[in-house]
Amino acid sequence: ELALWSERDLLLARLLECKTFKDVARVLNALSEQADLCFPRRTGADERFAGLMPDLLEGTSIRRFQSAAIRALTPKPEPIVDLFHVSPIRITVAEAVDELLAELPIVGRINFKRLTADLVERVEVIVRFLAVLELFKQGIVDIEQFTQFGEIDIVWVGDADTDLSVLAIDDYEG
Repeated sequence: ELALWSERDLLLARLLECKTFKDVARVLNALSEQADLCFPRRTGADERFAGLMPDLLEGTSIRRFQSAAIRALTPKPEPIVDLFHVSPIRITVAEAVDELLAELPIVGRINFKRLTADLVERVEVIVRFLAVLELFKQGIVDIEQFTQFGEIDIVWVGDADTDLSVLAIDDYEG
């Protein structure tokens, strides 16, 4: 009985779709017939206004026209974005994951502030945080934060049987 209801609903949907297309076809046909009644204007300016138009080439020489054509047709130089002020990232997330995999099984539980205490640059802290998130995504560590904007604790939950060599770490290609 349920199959009959399903077939009925499918037929009803198709019927509604056909009616919609018929209505749209009717509207488009009416617009097309209305457009057939229009004619474009094929004349220029009235004769009485023809003398009022300025001569567009007055004061233009062949040399100026050539110069304008060269300027218009010369390819524009590609804009160059100087990245000199951006410091290169010297550590990758995969390298940071390897460092964490060496350190976390030994300590078991550590807060993020102590984990990044030896890092100097902000980008290194960010990469280390991304590495912690990768390990969390893989289910190897657990992240705890008891208060909003509070300390972040990283807890090792991997066991001795966990094969750490097959971790799939996404590399950022820039």
